[in-house]
Amino acid sequence: MATVAQVAKASLQRILVQASEADLEPDEYQDFIFAMNNYMLSLDADGINLGYTEVDNLGDDVTIPVGALRGLIANMAIEVSPDYNGQITQGLIAAAQEGLKTMRKLGQRVKATALPATLPVGSGNEDYTRTAGTSHFYPGVEAEILAETTGAIGLEAGTAKLSE
Repeated sequence: MATVAQVAKASLQRILVQASEADLEPDEYQDFIFAMNNYMLSLDADGINLGYTEVDNLGDDVTIPVGALRGLIANMAIEVSPDYNGQITQGLIAAAQEGLKTMRKLGQRVKATALPATLPVGSGNEDYTRTAGTSHFYPGVEAEILAETTGAIGLEAGTAKLSE
């Protein structure tokens, strides 16, 4: 699991703000931490739930799947670039787009679909795990139809026969 300091350093290096051998002071990272919290909470509000918890300092762990780190680093580099007068390259844009796709895949849960309880049971949607006789929309009618021997189905109860 990566720390905030690792993500911040990698992001700032992508926009050529920080050389790999130079360190920024902890107070210089506070704007980055604020921007990262806002960015990740906006993803959560958009339905991309990566399990992120807000962070306060450089030693905090970034609680997202390891596969989403690339997307976080690239997107945060673009997000904070104006604050640090950073340079955005085409490679960074491509990495941010691909990373966001991965973050969406990891963070969106697909719910299982179910048939509504009011849907009549018929050919193709019968649930064979239920006990016999309990899954039909019109209970008891099946036995009457199967017992019909004259080839004609009788009138339902409560209906009148039209005169000829």
